[in-house]
Amino acid sequence: MLLERLEEKFRNRQSSYMMVVILAMLDLAWPSGKAMLNDVVNYFKGFYERRLQVGKKPEKEGLRLFSVSTLTDIEIRRTVIENPVRYLQDFLFYDGNREELRFQDDLLPELTNENTRFAIRKLAYKHLYNYYQTFTTNHLTWDELVNLPPGYAVKASDVAYLSGHNQVKGIHPVEHDGEKAVIVLCTIGGDNYANEWLTDDRRRLKYYLEGRTDRNSGRRKYDPELPTNKAVINSRKDNYSVHVFAREKKGELFHYAGPFVFDQMGTDTSGDKYFILQRKEGKERGNGAVDTGVEGMPSLVSSIYSYVRKKGFVFSRELLANLFLSLKTKPFVILAGISGTGKTKLIELFAEAVGATSDNGRFELIPVRPDWNDSTDLLGYKNLEGKFQPGVLTRVIQRALSDGNNPYFVCLDEMNLARVEYYFSDLLSLLETRRWYGDRIQTPRIFRDSDFVLPEDREEFADLHIPDNLYFVGTVNMDETTHPFSKKVLDRANTIEIVDVTLDNYGEEQSGGGQAGVLEMVNILNSDLRSKYCFLQECLPEYRPIVDSVVGYLIEINDILQEANLHVGYRVRDEICFYMIYNSTFGLMDEDKAFDWQLCQKILPRIQGSSQKIMDILRSLFFLCTGVSVANTLDVAAEANKVLATVEAKWPRSAQKIACMLGRFEEDGFTSFWA
Repeated sequence: MLLERLEEKFRNRQSSYMMVVILAMLDLAWPSGKAMLNDVVNYFKGFYERRLQVGKKPEKEGLRLFSVSTLTDIEIRRTVIENPVRYLQDFLFYDGNREELRFQDDLLPELTNENTRFAIRKLAYKHLYNYYQTFTTNHLTWDELVNLPPGYAVKASDVAYLSGHNQVKGIHPVEHDGEKAVIVLCTIGGDNYANEWLTDDRRRLKYYLEGRTDRNSGRRKYDPELPTNKAVINSRKDNYSVHVFAREKKGELFHYAGPFVFDQMGTDTSGDKYFILQRKEGKERGNGAVDTGVEGMPSLVSSIYSYVRKKGFVFSRELLANLFLSLKTKPFVILAGISGTGKTKLIELFAEAVGATSDNGRFELIPVRPDWNDSTDLLGYKNLEGKFQPGVLTRVIQRALSDGNNPYFVCLDEMNLARVEYYFSDLLSLLETRRWYGDRIQTPRIFRDSDFVLPEDREEFADLHIPDNLYFVGTVNMDETTHPFSKKVLDRANTIEIVDVTLDNYGEEQSGGGQAGVLEMVNILNSDLRSKYCFLQECLPEYRPIVDSVVGYLIEINDILQEANLHVGYRVRDEICFYMIYNSTFGLMDEDKAFDWQLCQKILPRIQGSSQKIMDILRSLFFLCTGVSVANTLDVAAEANKVLATVEAKWPRSAQKIACMLGRFEEDGFTSFWA
């Protein structure tokens, strides 16, 4: 019913606007069914800007979005409200008070079905194709191919224009500036080939090899050595994508199903050969590097560990896996520990291992000064003439925005030499507003228009936001020269304490006078590292068992922490769940070990004080970690250490830290997480 109604509405189109707004809502409004108007406007604007970038007309001449490059955000916003939203009022409701768009309530039952949403996506792209072909080209370009949205529509002739092969072919090898790809045009259940999806989520495809008809027997023969078939087979070995476009029957447009890779070859009962193609989890980068995917994460962490060892450093694989999971959970991590334990070196080597260095501008070390009391040293300020002088972080943000496929790292070295709440609070708040904008996660704008006097400054800086490929890591010491952290900061970060010091471990010995030789960096995409989720609802129902398990632990912990009003809220719950889901998906650590890290990083840093309640909380948490209670005596720390020497604790890292905190309470009458 919904599809038929939209079909009728799209058929009466006067522009592309309605289809683009529906695509924006499909990308931005799920699972809640609603999206902020500003997000839709940004998506809408980006759609037409991308067409310009690949050399295609954004709209018909005479329509407003034909001149998208000259329009202000206010003009585009007005266009969205006055045109497509008004014409789609049977499907969308605009709430002016909340500044949000949402699907009409009667549509939500149908829209909960993923297949229905994908069918609407294909419908929108079909009408966009038919609309644009009346005044511009629909030929596929290389720049489009490596960043196509699902459902994008083409004809065989559009693909043939790019590949140079006959449009009747189903397999089109493509090369561009030394880079390779293969395009597959697939008719499901075709006349000559019984192609089929092997899974309901369209992630595995059975696709028949290109064949030749034997003149003598009249049968088709399937030779894997044909250049087209070989191009598909080699995609796995040579690490390039097979881009699949599929349709249900002849005469329809082909719709983009995603980047795939060759998995295996099979033979049916008639002796005909077919490929099994497996969809990649991420998108291909222009130079052929791809997302590592679920199966590759353990080897990715092992490669980082190997790189660090060969550089002569001794950080454990588990620590690196924890850092990886912490960054993926949220792009803000604190590295704590005594001076000289290698905190700054850890993030520098981690970034270097994945290809981010100071030489290529993707790693920036920013020493924090004690006199920082606002964000101007990081973000910038207006000089006496009103000219904006961008700070070092602003320049990093600009570089990251222009290179969205690659991860960028900022290390705030000794970040608590100044009060973090003074100079970093605005950015911390922005990081809490991250959400999906199309297929990217980003924050609202960093600056306001009123922050600038000169139009050229407003044009260059006003639209900057924190992108999903920028990661913040702060290193901290806790001594008489530094400031403590508030709960606002601790709630928003994973705090990794580096305490293991093994002085007789000199690292991996190098030959050739200490030269490590040529070390291979791990060539990854940002999608390997960036968060997959913004909201806990996005993990359900798929990961309900993990979420229920984590929440069960946290309820027990909160019952203990509430004695001193130290209990955690939804933010901490969600982030621990994300961490545990990523760990389970990638298989980096067992469940208890992973939760042990989270207990030590998200819960224990909150605990400090001198009251008896703090002592009681620590004793209760120790029991939770070990299953053994310790008495409230003058030598409680010694008793706790005896337990750790004789009992296999469920969460030994946290139990050891709690024992240290108990000892400090005994000695000083006060305790905290920080040594």
